[in-house]
Formats: sequence, structure tokens, C-alpha cells
Amino acid sequence: MKKFISLVLFFSAFLLTSCNGLGDKDTIVARIGNENLYAEDLDFIVLQGQGGLEFQEKYRAALEDYMLSLAMLSDVETESSSYDSAWKEYESVISNRLLTIAYTKYHLMDRLGYSDEELKKYFNEHRSEFGDSVTYLQVRKNVAGRYLILNNQDSLKRFNQEKLLEKNEPEKVELLIFVGDSLAVSDAEKKCNAGVFEDSLTKTRYVTVSQGREKGVYQDSSVIRALFLADSMTTGTCRSFAVKEKSSMIYFVAKVLGRIAPVLAREEDYRESIKETFVLLYRESLVEKVQADMENLKTVKIEKLVPADPHKFYEDNRDKFMTAPGYEVYHVAMKDSVVLAKTMANVKDLESFKAVAATISENEETSEKDGLVGRVKKDYALPYGIGMMPALFAELEGKQVGYISSVIRSAADSLYHSFYVSAIVPSELKSFDRVEKRINEMYAGDVQNLDLSTVLVTKDGKPLYTKADLMKVFNAEPGMPYNARSHQGMTKMLAQAYEFGEKARQIGVDKSWEYRALKRVARMEFMLNAYERKSSTEQKALQVPENQKKFEYYLNSGRLYKGKTYEEALPQVMAALESKLRTNQKILSRMEAWNKTRVFFYDNSKAALAPVTTAEGFMALGDSAAQRQDFDKAVYAYQKVMDLFASHDTLFRTAAYNLAQVYSDAQRYEEAAGCYNVFLKVWPDAPETEKAMFSLGFILSENLNRNDQALEVLEDFQKRFPKSELKESVDWLVENIKSDGKLAEDLMKKIESEE
Repeated sequence: MKKFISLVLFFSAFLLTSCNGLGDKDTIVARIGNENLYAEDLDFIVLQGQGGLEFQEKYRAALEDYMLSLAMLSDVETESSSYDSAWKEYESVISNRLLTIAYTKYHLMDRLGYSDEELKKYFNEHRSEFGDSVTYLQVRKNVAGRYLILNNQDSLKRFNQEKLLEKNEPEKVELLIFVGDSLAVSDAEKKCNAGVFEDSLTKTRYVTVSQGREKGVYQDSSVIRALFLADSMTTGTCRSFAVKEKSSMIYFVAKVLGRIAPVLAREEDYRESIKETFVLLYRESLVEKVQADMENLKTVKIEKLVPADPHKFYEDNRDKFMTAPGYEVYHVAMKDSVVLAKTMANVKDLESFKAVAATISENEETSEKDGLVGRVKKDYALPYGIGMMPALFAELEGKQVGYISSVIRSAADSLYHSFYVSAIVPSELKSFDRVEKRINEMYAGDVQNLDLSTVLVTKDGKPLYTKADLMKVFNAEPGMPYNARSHQGMTKMLAQAYEFGEKARQIGVDKSWEYRALKRVARMEFMLNAYERKSSTEQKALQVPENQKKFEYYLNSGRLYKGKTYEEALPQVMAALESKLRTNQKILSRMEAWNKTRVFFYDNSKAALAPVTTAEGFMALGDSAAQRQDFDKAVYAYQKVMDLFASHDTLFRTAAYNLAQVYSDAQRYEEAAGCYNVFLKVWPDAPETEKAMFSLGFILSENLNRNDQALEVLEDFQKRFPKSELKESVDWLVENIKSDGKLAEDLMKKIESEE
């Protein structure tokens, strides 16, 4: 179905518009299928890119993406109403989060709490401060900063004074220092006063001390008085000091070599930077206040997760509260493993084992008790300094009473041990009192099995959010893991968002145009993501045109696919293209939706905003941009043809050739040579091949000084196109390269002589 755009001049504008600040209606710009495009949506896109470079290009790209997404959204709604129903469920939980964003990001951070009306008035009265080429929304953050300064002159004045003091260069004293013990320092001071300080002492050093920025021993009050206050030392004078630093005394002699006078900062040098800092710190203080408020919930409560009937939970999970099985053991410990092994070979029963332990064991504590260690459990350290023995428990697995272990070394006491199993201790159920705290921890951590009706957040003792509400958020983001940590974080987010949502409503943020635009974006993204997730499960195998695969291979053959033939590199080529092609599939789906959707523009001046959605359209855009030397736009357009419409081989080939030409015209010769080279490999017999070969040879020789490569290309040209109109130029280039540039030099001399 062909695109149908209707341009309608809608004279009854009052039916479509309301207040652009605090109101509950927005201005319709266009009807795209079942969806409206509002003027406020355009403004919202401006806000997302304010302050950036190349604003117009970024704005145009974002706007085109938004309109294509609206067309896709209309298509999705036509297919099924379930996506809109799912959004309404999700919105019921997430609306406070959106209000929080609108409140913090736009009301506080952007506008610093001022209204759009106040800021627009200031902007219009002070346009010269912002430049004539920008709109209010492009610089709204800057406008808010300037308006803050205007309304806080006293605070700014005090801040200015503080900052200027920091910018001042303090008085500095240049010193020659000698450090030693008290006797050496006393002797050095005498030499200093006698004028032989520098000559007679070898361990002196130079330092410069700044007033108010002293460090180490120079912070001592006696040193500060001597260097900077009323009785300060004059140039050439010496003085000894004894300063206590931490727990020791430091003795040194200082000789004043000179003084550097303070330099006061000039206000005119720092005025603008201080204003910027003033606004920046104010914004940071707002962030800190918001963060503190979020951590200090006042009107809602996050409920602790505890089982309604802990005793029932205990009974239902008895297997989780059993003691670890263990053994009662005796042991013999020795430094000599060989002797221990030989001794154990003759032990047959517990009585003989105990006798050996009492006689030769080198663990004094256990030898007194005939080697009794007592009850031991896996993953627990053995007592009496024996420590962890993982090898022991691995060996005892499945063994019976009377078993004697092999000789095992303990890292804890560096002794060798042999153990006798005197009893096997079975697992036992721990008492409820012993595990009650653990029950609560287990219940709170087992979020997967929490009932959906479990209350997570309350207000005034009444349920506010349940697990069912929480799962609406997680179900909307399948990639988000659901575990105890994310459960806790999302519960906290819902509680915080509720409080901030209430604050936002009190000052009318829910009536602001930013909130309405933000909610429309959230709805669109939610529904399209849900649709695309469903579609991805039905995704067909990628159908990649041969030209696109070859272009990727030859473009990166010297880097990603070095040393591999095209056939050998093909799996890598497909892997490299896959992510890009999946994204392009989404873009094409949205373009197809746009092409079959009825679009009505209510203002004919806005019709030019309609996105380009066909290969022919992008080619025309690229050709037009190239003619007016808008090289970046031309590159963008031709690349779009190659990315999205590779199945149209003729258009793909033409776009690739034009792209190489644009790079050349833009003096981006490396990229131009690369594109021409790839073009010739992918399409060796194309109508453009002759010009592409000439251009590549010329660039390699004249712009990149790669004469060996250029000669190879140009001589190949001579063989393939002997009757070409470019033959004379190619022949001259070949001769010039072979003459090592002498031909060009002679030509230049001839031209200069004729002038």
C-alpha cells in the first residue's frame, strides 16, 4: 500500500490545543494511523538533545525515529489490543516512577524549580546572552542557571568573594633548610648567622612555603609567626626551630632567601567561571537533597518479609534445618609421616589406637585424653588446633565405625594425623528457637516462591504494593534478572517513586507537558518492545545479499579477516553482520509500517518532517547533499541505502560508488581509497569500474603517496581499458610514477616559466 500523506490546514486550532505549560491537552501536529504526534513531542525531543553539537542533525534523526516508531505502534495496535492492555497494567505501577523522573530531571535539574513561563520570559528579554540561532528549549538549562543567578545576587556575591580568595596567590617565602639533631642545628644556626651556612653545610635543601597552604612542620604556629606574621624574618636572616611532629621532635634551621608578594585575583578574570560553579554546586545540592529524601521514606513503609506462620514454614522445610552429619573420632598426630604410617599399620582396634595416642601423639591436649578429638563435621574446623581437614571427610564418606584413616597433613599445625572413627553422628533437626532468625532470612531470600499477594509496601498500615505489582515491572523487562537483590532494589524504587510522585502531584508536575510527553514515550517503548520480543521468537534466518557479505569481507580483509579467503571468512562475516542486520530489520519494519499508514499533517509546514523511508529517497537525499557539499549528510544517506536496501544490487552498487566519491570530495582520502578498492573487488565489471579504477590510482599516487600500489592499479587499467577517454591521463600518471615524479616537476617548471 502506497504512502498517503494528507496536508490539512486545521483552522479550528482551539479544538486541538490547550495550555503548553500546565494543562491537560497538547497540540496535535499530525495523525499517524491511530496515533497522534504532538508539538510537545517535538519539544521533548529537543530537550533530550539540548546543549549537544550538530543539534539539527541529531534532532532530525531522533524525530524521524520517533515518527517511524509511531507508525509501527499504530500497526501493532491494529494487530492486537493486548499490547495496550498490558501497558495499562504496567502504567498503574510505573506512573509514579515517570512522575519522579519528570520531577527530578525536568522540574529540578533542568528548570531548577522555576516555571517555563518565568524562564521563557527571561529568555526573550535576554536573547543576546544565548545567541539568535537557538530556541528556548535548546538552552533551557542555561536559561535556568542565569535566572538562578539573577534571583540570588546576595548569595552569588558572597560565593564570589569566597572563590576569589581561593584564586588569590598567597605570599611565598623561599627558604634554605638544614635538618639535623638539636646539637647539629644549634651549630648550623651559628654558621648561618656568621654567613657561612651554604658553604659549610652539605645537606641543605631549598623549599618554598605559601601562606595559608603550609604542610608538615611548616604548619606549626611558631614557624608561621616567624615566616608570615608581624615579627616575620627578613631576607638573609636565620632562625632555628624545634617542632613536635606526631611523637618525635624535628629540629631545623631556616634561612630566608627571598619573598614573593601575594597576587590578588581579578574579579573580571573569574566572573563567568564562578557563576558556572555557583549554578553547578546548586544543582549538585539539589541532587544530594533528592538522594537524601529517597533514602528517608516518610509516608510509606517497606515491609519486612516474614512468613505468616513461621512454625508451619519450619515444619514444611525440616530438611533445610538439619544438622550436618558427623563422626566421633580419635587421632594421633606426629611430625614424621613415615613413622606414623608404620605405627598405624599395627593398630587394630580403638583400645590399641588410644594407647598409641596417649604414648606418642605430639598434640599434648588430645594425648592426655587418649587422642579423643570428639564430634567433627564436614566444612567445620577440627578443634585443638587441627583446623580444616577436607581430605579427611572425603575419605570418611561411606565408612563405618572402626575405620582408620590414611596419614593426612594439616596445614594448621603442620603435623601428620591419622584418625579412628569411634562413632557416626547422624543429622538431627535443629530446634525452632535455634533457627527462627534463619527462617526469616530464608523466607525473605526465596522471592521466587513468594505468593503474589505478599504485601511489600504499605501506607498508613494499608497495602500499597504487592508482589503482583512488582512482577508487572519485571515482566516488562524479561532481561532483568529476578532474585532477592533485584526484588529488594525494585521494591525500594516503587516506595521511593510513590513518595516523589505525591510530591510531584502537589506542585502540578502530573499536569506538565514534559510528563505527558514522557508517558507517551514510555508507552510507545513498552508496547514496541513487547511486540518485538514476541516477533523475535518467530524470527526467520537472516537473508544476507551476497554483495553485502562481500563488501563487509573486502572492507575488513586486512584487519578482521586477514589471511583468509572469502569462503573461509564467511562464518566470521555473518557473525559481524548479524547484530547490525537485526537492527536494520527493525528499522525496515518501521519504514514499511510508515509506508502503509495514513498520515495527516495538521500544519503543512510540518510535512517536511516526514522521514525518508525508501532507497530512492535516500539516494536523492545523498545526491542533493553531495551537490551542495554537505558531505556528512551525503555519507549518512548513501550508507543508509547500503545498510537497509542491499537487496537492490544496482542501488547498493551506485550508493557504494557515490560514497567513495563523496569521501574523495571531502578529502577523506583513506576512506575514499578503501571504498574504491572494495567497489572494484565486489563489482569488477560494473559500468563505474573504469572511473573507480582511475580514481583509486589517482588518490593512491597523488594524495596518499603510495606509488607502488597506484602503479599496479593504473597498469591494470591500461590493460583493461586501452581505448578509454581517460587513457591519456592514466598514461601520464604511470610515466610520472616511473620517473619518480620528475615528469610532474618538469611540468611545474614549464608552467612557472610561461607565467
